[in-house]
Amino acid sequence: VLRASAIGGELAGELDAENYGFVHHAGTDVDSLSRRIADITRAADPQKKGVGVAQASIDLDAQGGDPQQATKALSYIFTQFVDADPDEFSITSLSDGLGAMMNAAENRIGHFQNLITDGAFAVAFQPVVDLATQRPHHFEALARFPHLPPDTSPYETITFAEQTGMIREFDIAMCARVLEWLDIAGRQGQRYKVAVNLSGTSIASKSFVMELHKLLKQYRGYADSLMFEITESAKIKDLEKVNATVQSLRRAGHKVCLDDFGAGAAAFQYLRDLEVDVVKIDGAYVKGALKTDKGMAFLRAMAGLCNELGITTIAEMVEDRKSLDFLRDCGVGYGQGYLFGRPSLDISAFEAPRPGDSGFGKRKPVRKS
Repeated sequence: VLRASAIGGELAGELDAENYGFVHHAGTDVDSLSRRIADITRAADPQKKGVGVAQASIDLDAQGGDPQQATKALSYIFTQFVDADPDEFSITSLSDGLGAMMNAAENRIGHFQNLITDGAFAVAFQPVVDLATQRPHHFEALARFPHLPPDTSPYETITFAEQTGMIREFDIAMCARVLEWLDIAGRQGQRYKVAVNLSGTSIASKSFVMELHKLLKQYRGYADSLMFEITESAKIKDLEKVNATVQSLRRAGHKVCLDDFGAGAAAFQYLRDLEVDVVKIDGAYVKGALKTDKGMAFLRAMAGLCNELGITTIAEMVEDRKSLDFLRDCGVGYGQGYLFGRPSLDISAFEAPRPGDSGFGKRKPVRKS
């Protein structure tokens, strides 16, 4: 019914198990449509009760401004609505406050777009160390936003970028910033390895992948200096397509890491379908490992599986010597956490890696996709 009433007969979809959305012409009688859906569910219900139907609409023509920005704002609002507690954010509250939410979302999107355009973000570095030597092997590049309100966390900002579809632009900007930094350091005789995060949303985008490879060709001499960590904050849907992207990056000489392994429901599916060089074990498993026998067993199992697959492991949130000793006993090769250093805007605050350290052992063969 929604598709039949949508523009082009296509612009309708499921937001979650109980909420649907569609784009329609201004003259569509949405109240009549709601009654029709209620009648259909009543007819299909053996008890003839059906379901209640509530609706919220927004007039996109009345919003004015940039249509693409309005689309991003709607995407963000609907994501917030779907993820929220129904007792706190109902369809009624969505209907009552949709205009104000759109304005607030569009203002924030505009501010973030300017942040990307102006390069108004900083890069902090956190060391990833070889657990055998406890010397830095490479550094993870972490975004910092000094011009945002102090109570705005970097994670929340990145999540906002993903929910609005702006993460692709930011990921490219971050890669460009790190490559520029590597080039400057290289000209000064300093060679570092740096890992940059790529959202699952970004690497699933054909246009993003094309733009990324175009950028990488400009810095071809730094292929062995730049790693990529695929983050799980946005669920990856087309694993075959994403794996093809992963292999294209590996063929270009870049190591690829699956970040936050174990945090999401699809983690083992990702490990099965994505051929990567490195797996970073989620910090929750590391912090909980020494608390229970089950925690120890889980971490041993994950490390053992990766070792059997020939995949290097990195443990997050290593904060004390006891955890370090346990991780080494489990066969985890590398670690990251406050025990080795907090993120810093000044990479010279850390011990420099040894020159010529290729790291991560023998590279796995790449199967053509």
